[in-house]
Amino acid sequence: MQSIAVFIIIGIALLGYVYLGQFSEQAKELPSEQSQETLIQTQTGTPAKTQTFLGPVKSATEPPASKPTISVNTYIVSGLEEGEIIDETNRVTFEFKATVLPEETAGRITFETKVEGLDTNWQGTSYSQRTIDLPAGSKEYTFWVRAKINNVIDKTPAGRTFKVNTSPYLGKVEISGKQPQTSSPSLITLATRLNKEEKINITGWQIKGNKGNIIIPQGIETYPPGGSSYSEDIFIKQSDRVYLWSSSNPLGFNKNFRPNECFGYLRDRYNFIPSISASKKCPTIKLEEVSYLNEYCQDFILRKLRGCEAPDYSQDLKILFDLNCRAFIDSYVERNFNYQGCFLNYSRDENFLSDYWYIYLGRDIVSKLHDTLYLRDKDGLVVDKYLY
Repeated sequence: MQSIAVFIIIGIALLGYVYLGQFSEQAKELPSEQSQETLIQTQTGTPAKTQTFLGPVKSATEPPASKPTISVNTYIVSGLEEGEIIDETNRVTFEFKATVLPEETAGRITFETKVEGLDTNWQGTSYSQRTIDLPAGSKEYTFWVRAKINNVIDKTPAGRTFKVNTSPYLGKVEISGKQPQTSSPSLITLATRLNKEEKINITGWQIKGNKGNIIIPQGIETYPPGGSSYSEDIFIKQSDRVYLWSSSNPLGFNKNFRPNECFGYLRDRYNFIPSISASKKCPTIKLEEVSYLNEYCQDFILRKLRGCEAPDYSQDLKILFDLNCRAFIDSYVERNFNYQGCFLNYSRDENFLSDYWYIYLGRDIVSKLHDTLYLRDKDGLVVDKYLY
């Protein structure tokens, strides 16, 4: 029995030896890793790659990490409403703001604005408002604004369309002052801002307040002796002022005027309310004109005829009984010391006319307390308003 067991053990050992020998021979026949790579390259024509696995493998299609998308939106928060029409001013102001996403985006927000109908290009600004002075006249505009941060611009700007309907004379003529009626007539003063060669016809313009309205009448720019000229429209030019008095014109209806170098003579004849501060002008007496007169007469004339006033010699017997002296004095006064004589002598002077008009309205529209006066042109468009 023992012999049988020994025999079995020996058989198993022999079989194991044979198997191990075959395995060893197969191992020798296997190519190395480099040989395998060469074999694969020879068979396929593609270099083989060897991968070393150090951990989990990520998918080759997973996208790289990216920055968040920045968006900016612009809003108009105050200013004219869509479709609004303004007729009292040509100055408008818009205020605006912007929001940015993500909210934590770093950087400074700036703006670009453009007025369609006025600007040709966008205008950059770091402020959140823009004030615009538009040309006088009637025209439609659109205000655009867009925000910008880190080179990202709002692709949908905020906009407002509006219309300006002001007088073409806006900014050229203005109400510069007023004086309510107290001890003298009320007064409204106009001033001009015109170019050197520019002239504006103001006849037919209106001034309106809470107490009513007046229409600017015609006048006579160069008032002639006798006042026989027809009235014409009133034109104003650079540096002119216009005084509109609530009193009546002593010269007659529509005979408004520019005072001139001779108006002091008319002041002596007419009751101007208020009184006009006007000059008189008369020629200087030349010595050769009086050299033929006696010494007393010469002295009297040279002393008494220097102020453009007719001298009173009724109590001077030497003059009364000197026919030649009296004749010279009377003739000289008649020719020179009156509006007609002064007009003939000086109306061709370059500075004969003053740079202001006196216009008499015959009614008072100036309130003693507070009011707003509107100056409108012939078409009813606002030229200026005056709050007091």
